[in-house]
Amino acid sequence: MPKQTFPAKLEHLEAMLDFILSQARFMGFSEKKISQIQLAAEEVLVNVINYAYPDKRGDIEITLNTRDGVVLEVVVVDWGFAFNPLELPEPDLCAELEDRKIGGLGIYLLRKLMDEVSYKRENDRNILAFVRRADTADMLREPCEKKKEGSSASGGAVAEKIYKWPLNYMKKEVFKKGDLLFKAGDKADKMFYVNKGAIKLVEIDKIIKAGEVIGEMGIFSPDKARTATAVCDEDLEAYTMGRDEVVKFFGQDPNLAISLIQLSIKRFIENLKAETAARERIESELRIAHDIQNSMLPQVFPPFPDRKEFDIYATMDPAKEVGGDFYDFFFVGKNKLCVVIGDVSGKGVPAALFMAISKTLLKNEAMSGFSADEVISRVNNILVPDNQLCMFVTVFLLLLDTDTGEIQFCNGGHNPPLICGKNKCFEFMDVPKGFVVGAMENIECVSKNITLDPGGIIFLYTDGVSEAMNKQQQLFSEARLRESLEKIKDKPITEIVSGMRREILNFAGGAAQSDDITVVVLRYNGRQG
Repeated sequence: MPKQTFPAKLEHLEAMLDFILSQARFMGFSEKKISQIQLAAEEVLVNVINYAYPDKRGDIEITLNTRDGVVLEVVVVDWGFAFNPLELPEPDLCAELEDRKIGGLGIYLLRKLMDEVSYKRENDRNILAFVRRADTADMLREPCEKKKEGSSASGGAVAEKIYKWPLNYMKKEVFKKGDLLFKAGDKADKMFYVNKGAIKLVEIDKIIKAGEVIGEMGIFSPDKARTATAVCDEDLEAYTMGRDEVVKFFGQDPNLAISLIQLSIKRFIENLKAETAARERIESELRIAHDIQNSMLPQVFPPFPDRKEFDIYATMDPAKEVGGDFYDFFFVGKNKLCVVIGDVSGKGVPAALFMAISKTLLKNEAMSGFSADEVISRVNNILVPDNQLCMFVTVFLLLLDTDTGEIQFCNGGHNPPLICGKNKCFEFMDVPKGFVVGAMENIECVSKNITLDPGGIIFLYTDGVSEAMNKQQQLFSEARLRESLEKIKDKPITEIVSGMRREILNFAGGAAQSDDITVVVLRYNGRQG
């Protein structure tokens, strides 16, 4: 049974959570259950850190017990003063917010999220344990979801909104009709959930009604500035949440993050329809989105200067301010490198947001130790249920053993990469075509294996390369791509990438770029030492 002791300090909280969640991932818990375990663990650990040792330093001991491969028990031990959190009275979540007593909500959530929670005081130690099973249904339910006799169906909709937007953690604020909430250019420091009343966005003449949210984009923008002026159209009751609180709840509830992203997609589409009246504001938002998107892609090269077994380089040129192409690379083990490239359907802000979700999910699943085909299959099944806009992404993912050069790869409807080895140079790889990711549940994913010899190169790209057009509407084509690579195959990989970009620009001859252009080049140098 894994056991580890940590200093009871907030700076060690992330390490404690990693210790617990890595075991949950290893056991195959769903992402939703892992998020629930994280929320429960944070509640327990933060309480111990803040209150167990008020006048001295202390430790937290965490033991992970497993049973039958589906039961995870987390036992948290401290040597602080005696305190049984399970004796706290259960909060009345059906009462109005102003009538609720402070305290007890965290332990309430712990009990609801976990299958079992227990406490005992033994040998001057507080011992709190919580259990989550991988094979049980979700435990969290709306506390007030039972309908009263004669209640209408709309009551259920309100309860759903309360769950998605955690009002009990937000600050209630009241405004009068005509009050100015903020002006365009003001500092964006919080998000507003409209509980009663309505807000008017002046520049685009849009009304935000009860149950809707505003301010979700401004708090994440690099300059943290409002992009519109908001005035109360009616007397207003709103609940607000600052940036730090929003980030915290994103980590605790992925459903909340997805809901907010879907809201942002919808709002961007609405804003784009009002382009004539709000061109400057929209262009500013797109520049912000471009900066955010670029910050999500690896930009520092070489990314792993101490690893001489391989070289890797990549670029992404969006057709618009933001795009749907992406790439990523990261270690999933000491000697196993994961490289992924993807292309989301469509362009612009919706594609960029779907890209962000896809890239994050791919990395999370790969870091959990799954094979290439399992990673793509699991990400597909996570994306499909909440994909109301029917978007999809093509993905090519490979796992390189840096000791042997063996590569396991899986293709999700993406362009086949080109490979350069001892006997042949820059031939298209023989890969299963696969199905696009995010469009249909339970797609068949197949992994294959090849081995790169030292000096071998893999060239990954999106269809913006082969389908780049000139003013005569001619395509750059796969044949021209292969011919161009033959000319520069002996160059350093940075020059291979820059050389291909020049070839495409020269071919286009000034024609507007019609699609995102992304390239990743990986050269295997062989085991070092």
